[in-house]
Amino acid sequence: MSAAARNDAVGARGRLGRLLAVIRAGLRSNFGLAVLKHRLFKEKKDRWLVPLFALAAAGVLPTLYGIVLLIQSAYLLLKPMGQERALLGAGFLAAQLLILLLGIYYVISAFYFSRDLETLIPLPLRPSEVMLSKFTIIMVNEYLTVAAIVLPVVITYGVMAKEGVGFWVNAVLVYAALPIVPLAVVSVLVVAMMRFINVSRKKDVLILVGSILLIALVLALQIGFGRTAGPGGPEASAKAVAAYFTSPDSLLNRIGSKFPPSVWATKAVAGGFSGAGLANLALLLGSSLALFAGIVVLAEKLFYRGLVGLGETTGKKRRLTSDEMSRRVSSGRRAVAAVFTREWRIMNRTPIFLLNGVLVVIIVPVIFVLMATMGSGKGGSGGGSDLTSILETMTSSNPLFVILAAALFMTLCGSLNGTSSSTFSREGVQFWISRVIPVAPREQAAAKFLHSYLISMLGVVTASVVAAIVLHLKAVHLAAAAVLALMMGVLLTAVGMIIDLARPLLDWTNPQKAIKQNLNVLLAMLADIGILTAAFFAVKGLVRTKLAPNAVLAVLFLGLAALAGLSYRLLLRFADKRYPEIDS
Repeated sequence: MSAAARNDAVGARGRLGRLLAVIRAGLRSNFGLAVLKHRLFKEKKDRWLVPLFALAAAGVLPTLYGIVLLIQSAYLLLKPMGQERALLGAGFLAAQLLILLLGIYYVISAFYFSRDLETLIPLPLRPSEVMLSKFTIIMVNEYLTVAAIVLPVVITYGVMAKEGVGFWVNAVLVYAALPIVPLAVVSVLVVAMMRFINVSRKKDVLILVGSILLIALVLALQIGFGRTAGPGGPEASAKAVAAYFTSPDSLLNRIGSKFPPSVWATKAVAGGFSGAGLANLALLLGSSLALFAGIVVLAEKLFYRGLVGLGETTGKKRRLTSDEMSRRVSSGRRAVAAVFTREWRIMNRTPIFLLNGVLVVIIVPVIFVLMATMGSGKGGSGGGSDLTSILETMTSSNPLFVILAAALFMTLCGSLNGTSSSTFSREGVQFWISRVIPVAPREQAAAKFLHSYLISMLGVVTASVVAAIVLHLKAVHLAAAAVLALMMGVLLTAVGMIIDLARPLLDWTNPQKAIKQNLNVLLAMLADIGILTAAFFAVKGLVRTKLAPNAVLAVLFLGLAALAGLSYRLLLRFADKRYPEIDS
């Protein structure tokens, strides 16, 4: 071996070692394993989380069992028609579309808003090494995200079909490659977008607009998948439909026609070690490696250019007069209003917070509209989809059911977004400002509550509009449902804030971690599910007592009003007690 070849080999090993070291450090920071271990076994502060997670896992088991039964039923339905592989295809496609959608948040946050970039960039690392370390960490997060979708489908299919070793080996390889294609596509779009956005003085606005456009593109693709997932419109003949379902893998090919990687993944897993299985596996892995190599090239050329000046801000360079300065300094603004304004600015100046907060309460009802109208594509009669017809039939039979179901939908759209349960965590290391400003903790908590609750109200309003348009609900039913949802929103917002105030996550380096990887958000979601479940059984008990529908609604409203007032008072008292104890 020549000296040049030896030097190249040594250099390659050195670059690989640096990359692995950066990835290892990033994973430790991402999951906070060292901190969690220290708090559990050294400080013994969070040991109460162990039985809580055990209880949560036990609560998930019935849901998982129901999902497995549903997959088994679908398999038995598709097997006689030779379409059972469509089950795998649907699982892989759903997972990759979810990665495509969530990847927009993860990529923008990890690539451009991580605080550790200030540490990594000065190090002797190539742009591709920094970007690939971030890409790998995102992949690990996506593995955990799609596990609940892919693993039940693959395992149930493999057991019922009595597949051999080739199925399971290929399933592992396909699962490892599954996030690469959608994440690579998102990475290319985001890096290109940031390269041109960064030359503008309105970077944050353009980042937000660009992200919304990317999400709109993903939703448009989902609409296209939904409208092409069948043998044709109503004009399709019975003979054509029969031929469609009797042709092997026709349903699979139709499902994956607009996103071929899902078809390759399905045929690779189902084919095992056969020629077709290995060929599709090679196709999937080859395309993944090609896109991965493209990311490396793109990182070297554009990644750092998109980072330059990203943290800079611009303002109007105008000298204030003495009168203007006096008015601004002594504006007389009340403390709650001032903290409320500061809370809005914290969220608005970071696109990741804004996308995960405000955008979520808007996009969830929009997705519901798309699902409800997805079957009314070409050739439709214009009467909407089957899902719309089913929902309209259900909501026209029982007014009490209409109101309660609409209230639940509004509550989910308004409250389950992580805004309240990350209220204090979003301040990060700047929380010390909240401790030293001359504003009482309860007033700060009241302002933060108002901010989170307004976002919840936005979700309720959006959901109300969707329910009125899609389900054609009566105004009186919508009004009653909205009142219940708003009252429940007070309770859920206060509970989420109490959980975050109890153990705020202030040492994050990536703003995504303050919401998407914040344990408090998960704990608040579990608490919300528990509260909604308790409300369900309470209503069920009231109905069994043969109370009139209006009486049931009145009792429910009074109960929620009492709990809402109590939770808000507890939040303010807890803020007075907890603020001095928090070490930022």
